[in-house]
Amino acid sequence: MKGHNRFFDLDLILMAILGAFAAAFLIDSRSYNPTAALFPRLISTIVLLLILWTAAHRLWKLFGKPQEASQSVEEVAPKPKGVMAWYVSLITIVIYFLLIYVIGFTWAALVYLIVLPILLGYRKYKIIFAIAAMWTVSFVLVFTYVVHTRIPGGLLGDFLQRFTSR
Repeated sequence: MKGHNRFFDLDLILMAILGAFAAAFLIDSRSYNPTAALFPRLISTIVLLLILWTAAHRLWKLFGKPQEASQSVEEVAPKPKGVMAWYVSLITIVIYFLLIYVIGFTWAALVYLIVLPILLGYRKYKIIFAIAAMWTVSFVLVFTYVVHTRIPGGLLGDFLQRFTSR
């Protein structure tokens, strides 16, 4: 791309931000007991390794071989079906986390797993609903019975619990 600054690649900036969050979680997990720290350490380490690998791969592409004229045609071509811009992906993840806070993990996961394939262009709705329901039930069962973790109910779940307990 003409005038493209190699040091100001938005994808690399996003990866640096995500890496900073993963590193912060990794550092914060030092104050946990060893059993409680296992999962955050594992996830943070995996995320950091994937970010480093992706950043190295992108930097290799940016600084490696000189770009040919045929590569500029790829930049002009429309995105293929099933590809989402990084900022749309970031927005959907932020909305997902906000939904967890408002309507709870179970409903937020179900909504996210239904909406995301539709945004990516998948149009077999019966399959989308079946897979979303299966994954949501699987998540809830694993977190409840395997990991023995309480599922966040959200503000709506807390309100309904208070309303029904009277």
